[in-house]
Amino acid sequence: MNKRHFFFRLSSICYLLIANLISILGQDAHYWTEQYGTKSMLLSGSVVGSVSDLGAVYYNPARLGVIENPAFVISAKVHQLKKVTIEDALGDNIDLKKSEFGGVPSLVAGTFKIKWLPKHRFAYAFLTRHNSDLDFSTRQDVFGDVIEEMPGEEHFSGEVRLAKKFDEEWIGGTWSYPINPNVSVGVSSFFTTRSQKGRIRNQMQSYSEAKEVSVMVMDYNYSFQHYGLNWKIGVALEYDNIMLGMTITTPKVSLSGDGSLQYDNIFTGINNDPENSVYEVALQDGLTAKYKTPWSIAAGVGFNFWKGTLHLSTEYFSKVDRYTVMKADPFTGQSSGKKLEHELFQDLKSVLNYGIGYEMTFSEKVKAFASYSSDYSSTDGGTGGAIIAPGIERNISTFSSDLNHLGGGIMLTFKGADITLGTTYSFAKQKIQRPLDFPDGDNDPIFGADNMSTIHWSRWRFIVGISIPFFKDVAKKWENKLMGEDSVD
Repeated sequence: MNKRHFFFRLSSICYLLIANLISILGQDAHYWTEQYGTKSMLLSGSVVGSVSDLGAVYYNPARLGVIENPAFVISAKVHQLKKVTIEDALGDNIDLKKSEFGGVPSLVAGTFKIKWLPKHRFAYAFLTRHNSDLDFSTRQDVFGDVIEEMPGEEHFSGEVRLAKKFDEEWIGGTWSYPINPNVSVGVSSFFTTRSQKGRIRNQMQSYSEAKEVSVMVMDYNYSFQHYGLNWKIGVALEYDNIMLGMTITTPKVSLSGDGSLQYDNIFTGINNDPENSVYEVALQDGLTAKYKTPWSIAAGVGFNFWKGTLHLSTEYFSKVDRYTVMKADPFTGQSSGKKLEHELFQDLKSVLNYGIGYEMTFSEKVKAFASYSSDYSSTDGGTGGAIIAPGIERNISTFSSDLNHLGGGIMLTFKGADITLGTTYSFAKQKIQRPLDFPDGDNDPIFGADNMSTIHWSRWRFIVGISIPFFKDVAKKWENKLMGEDSVD
């Protein structure tokens, strides 16, 4: 194997490794990763039939017809600690760790009334549907007989950087109407915006005893934005001490989307022979981007059990057939003359999630919560990640491990206000192939297709929720104006 082939093989293998690792940076193939509303978060979202806070705008808009909410509410302040550990990431006993702590946008919502529709309930909502932002890099420098294909010893260094960021925001409103004291219906309509980008950069170089320098740079990155609409339709029923609910969520209706793709593949060295040098660079803007979501149907029940209320929910998400998220126009490599193509795609299998939560009442002023919910991955993973390589199609969703969510906390009720304190814990574990070992001395194998790494992903979220009228006097004035009444000072 000559040096050029070695570096190309090393580049390809390193790309496959990092493509696997990048899948941990965001759970974009999971549907129950986020929860909304103070009580709903502590119940791990198992409230489709029994939601009693402003999480109703997402979980079941029909429930607004049977519950009372303040005019203006800030649902919760949430901070999170996210940690990723990759055992044997770049070799035996060579682990990689990454953690981040910060605030998490959750749900801001409120209710209002309209004079000429006195029996109708309305709400507005701003919620973060998906969010992830992580930048990761690692570097290794060694000296020795690292590369058998090269005579003598050499200085060898390699650096890998990967980044993935996506953010999806939903902005909308909810209408609900109680048909009678026991039955209500409702619809939430959302305008959605999704921004996503990803990058993998590999740079490797060597300096041999023959004073020969070889350099290889491979850089792939993409970005796109997409805008769409979707709706959630719900029905809610209450009979004695039983609460029932069902919702249907429509697929996203695409409004527009665009993005860009960049590919750099540069290799030079080997006696300065032009035949062994590679220069392939392309940048394309203004590409059409699509993003699809599945149909889903959810059902839930809440009923008195022992000293509190038991909440049960389940939701089925349909499959999404393979489609092209974004595709670049074919182009020709400047030095190689090869026709190169780039494509990102997505296909999602159907999944069924479920959740259970218990709300224990100690007194009129103190309640406690405990819950669990599943969060199955809708992708089988596969090769790739969120970045494509020339002539290779890549699935933008690759994290195939299932997530588990636990929640717990307390709610304290005071005159005119509810204060919620709690935490949620989410975790997952997945094995991936480790085809590359970074060398740390002589006779260390670089290639090892049978080696494996283990990813441990965890997330703690800390919740401080306040359910009170926000600037109560101002809220009352606005409500009076909408109802056509005189303002109250």
